[in-house]
Amino acid sequence: MATETGFPSPARGYEARTIDLNDLLVTNAPATYFMRMRGSHLVYRGILPEDLLAVDRSRPPVPGCIVVFRQDDEFMCRELIRDRDSYVLADGTGNHLLVTEETEIFGTVTGIVRKL
Repeated sequence: MATETGFPSPARGYEARTIDLNDLLVTNAPATYFMRMRGSHLVYRGILPEDLLAVDRSRPPVPGCIVVFRQDDEFMCRELIRDRDSYVLADGTGNHLLVTEETEIFGTVTGIVRKL
């Protein structure tokens, strides 16, 4: 028969909680999707190829945010910026795509996950 002696550990009851990435990255589950970053267009913003992007379709795009949009049936990711009286999608190289009525912005990137 084993019995405890002495005082209980001061760490008892303070065990670390597991990290739930959904708690950290998702605010609107039905509108959130995860996509893999392809290309190095957003390295200047800290987003690397193969990073996992949390994309929220319900969050409205505002200048300065990273958005996922569709162009020529391909999803792309760029920074939305205001350029005088219009909006453009920038990739850090100076090559901007003008946002037009035909530009379908799919969602706003709300977080990234990177495997080292």
